[in-house]
Amino acid sequence: MDFLNKFMGTLLYGLLKLTAYLPLKLLYLKADAISFIAEKIIRYRYPVIIQNLSRAFPEKNYHEIKEVAHQFYRHFFRVFAEVIRSQAMKPEEARKRYNLTNPELIRELHRNKLNILVLGGHWGNWEWLIMTPLFFSFSTYTLYKPLSSKTTEYLMARIRRHFGMKLLPMQQAGRFILSKKDFPALYFFIGDQSPSHKNPEYRFNFLNQPSFFFNGGARLAMATKSAVIYQSISRTKPGFYDVTFRLVSLPGDGQNEQDILRKYVTLLEADIHSKPAYWLWSHKRWKHRAE
Repeated sequence: MDFLNKFMGTLLYGLLKLTAYLPLKLLYLKADAISFIAEKIIRYRYPVIIQNLSRAFPEKNYHEIKEVAHQFYRHFFRVFAEVIRSQAMKPEEARKRYNLTNPELIRELHRNKLNILVLGGHWGNWEWLIMTPLFFSFSTYTLYKPLSSKTTEYLMARIRRHFGMKLLPMQQAGRFILSKKDFPALYFFIGDQSPSHKNPEYRFNFLNQPSFFFNGGARLAMATKSAVIYQSISRTKPGFYDVTFRLVSLPGDGQNEQDILRKYVTLLEADIHSKPAYWLWSHKRWKHRAE
């Protein structure tokens, strides 16, 4: 990374850090104002959001679809406010706001000397998974795809390392995990984005339409003999989330990549149906439909 990108990233993080000391309620007010502008004036990705919601919930009328869209805008920009505020949080506050309901599942798998791959989605506040290292004594990594903007990549790296999360490029993950087999760790992967390679073996019915899924997480788990966990991050009230882990697969249990992905898709879809506004509807998930 060249000097200019690092300098700009450091400058942006410094400005973000200053803003982070504002009360969360004030940050929410600012986020709500931006949400209003994005929805009502700029119409940020409005056609994409309405189309995605209409296809996912054909039983809802137009008024109901618009209401979910309105709630999505509000939640989406409040997630940004929460990410900013997290950079000034002390560990004690973070633990109260990001509550793990069953951390013993992760600890038990680690005691059994298993690497653990946690599959999540863009639901709830997916960025707050950076707080996970506060709850465990062993290494915690988040897998990521390098960004084209190195300034943005540096900024996001500073944010995500705040509570001790380690970053691991996706393309290096397999070799890295195998090289650390004597030191089992926790690895996070967000797996609901649209894959660039459309493999019909990884096509599932998701939110009322055929959808391709990226199989990198499932393949990585199989190659490294890792346990697979689904992570649900559910908002309980403004600025507070309950995080629940659900076992998807264990090494040697006879499941293949399709089985793992199918369970993941089912669990993610159930979360989205429970609170539709908390998923990332602005993403062009079905730009190329899987007919």
